[in-house]
Amino acid sequence: MKAPARGPDLGRSGWIETTPILRPEAAPFKPGPAGPPRIDAASGGPSAARKFAVGLAFPAGELSARIPPPAVREDRGHVVGRIPKRMHRLSRREWAAAVLGLGLSATSGCAAMRRNAASPDLRPCSDEFAQTADGWRLGVRRYRPRRPDPGKLPVVLCHGLGLNATFWTITDDNLPSQLAEHGYEVFLFDLRGSGENSRLGSCDRFNRFLRETPFRERGESNWSLDDVVRYDMPAVLDHVERTTGQRRVNWVGHSLGGMVMFPFQQLSPEPYRIANFVGMGSTIIQATTPQKSMIQANAGIRLLLNVASAGRLGRPLTYFRMPGMEKIDRFYYTAENVEPRTVSRFYGYTLEDPGPGALRQFDPYLRRGHLLSADQRIDYAEHLSEVLVPTLMVAGESDLISDVPSTRMTFDRLGSPDKTLLIFGEGQGSLGRYGHCDLVWSRNAPLEIFPAVISWLDERQPGPPPSPQSPVASPQIAASPQAAG
Repeated sequence: MKAPARGPDLGRSGWIETTPILRPEAAPFKPGPAGPPRIDAASGGPSAARKFAVGLAFPAGELSARIPPPAVREDRGHVVGRIPKRMHRLSRREWAAAVLGLGLSATSGCAAMRRNAASPDLRPCSDEFAQTADGWRLGVRRYRPRRPDPGKLPVVLCHGLGLNATFWTITDDNLPSQLAEHGYEVFLFDLRGSGENSRLGSCDRFNRFLRETPFRERGESNWSLDDVVRYDMPAVLDHVERTTGQRRVNWVGHSLGGMVMFPFQQLSPEPYRIANFVGMGSTIIQATTPQKSMIQANAGIRLLLNVASAGRLGRPLTYFRMPGMEKIDRFYYTAENVEPRTVSRFYGYTLEDPGPGALRQFDPYLRRGHLLSADQRIDYAEHLSEVLVPTLMVAGESDLISDVPSTRMTFDRLGSPDKTLLIFGEGQGSLGRYGHCDLVWSRNAPLEIFPAVISWLDERQPGPPPSPQSPVASPQIAASPQAAG
């Protein structure tokens, strides 16, 4: 009986060519070096989404490990094949990693893990809720100071794309706690598509179920940065006004959370509601284009999101790290600058699915260097001269996403008469290197970045309102030379 021409049906899917199983009647198997895994080109190869999924599970170098021949079989005393011990152990490790990853993504990837976190700082925002005009319910967390300063406006902290508000609180000495210690009332909120936010409607109950699985929600992914500007920001500002009575706020944003401020200042009928703005790793101009590595990552994530939740598939990285992950991590942070526990918390509690709609909007930005509106009719970078709010921009020397040249180009175009640029890194005499998220996560950020941000804000607060009992001098008299002399 002849051996089959190729392996089982799995080979026809374009996954990996399988080794035929020899029957006892066939010629004895001759041991030899096992070849590397081959992609079946005749069937078109695996889909790009599956390639990307395998890349996440086994980073570069792992798939190049040789696949051993079939397991040893003995039929009628005839040895069919034999596996070298070293290859056998490697295969078992790979299978164990794959099984463990799938199991953890189906369990630790569920929303219940985050909802039941021991610390409230690691849970989705659910203290309060803000309702947007287009039907989204946004979770809000509030940090009240022990000694409120009536002369200081509230602070809103806004996280970046593909994350949630725990971005600000996965370190122990974090920015919200320092702001509260200085008398500020602090509001964190989860952007649409993150945390346990949902768009109320017919899919709401089904999506609550999907959040307990590795699969992506339905009908909640086509939002863009423009929707955040048009709906999320006004909803949060209105919520802060209802709860504090303050119509104006200090806005501190990281990455996308700061980028949204530039379109808001250009398009909102109420730009004055932002009293002061701090943008950390937030640029809308790329000094170097095209950004090939980020373009490839953007396309790969969008493909993966067609079949699964990228954020929940990454949840097993809370418990173990796979070889090659440093090539992905370097876009987020500088390894020697961030505590391992912070990294584990990031994958376990902070990582979310970036909306495909927002990713599509970023594609021309990465290719041509200017952030455009979702319909590509408005070039937001060309209107930076209209941004007049007092602005502090913070950049890290090792940031690969919002690098220093890009930050400087964005900063130089701002029309604000009150603007400041702070750059942190070893070249500036800082305590360490600073990547994209290091500006908030670094073990040194509480010592040199947070105090600088708070000091800048303190200098621009309106101060306590005048007491009704104290006399107030007339501005005309105070400015009169005769009155002075």
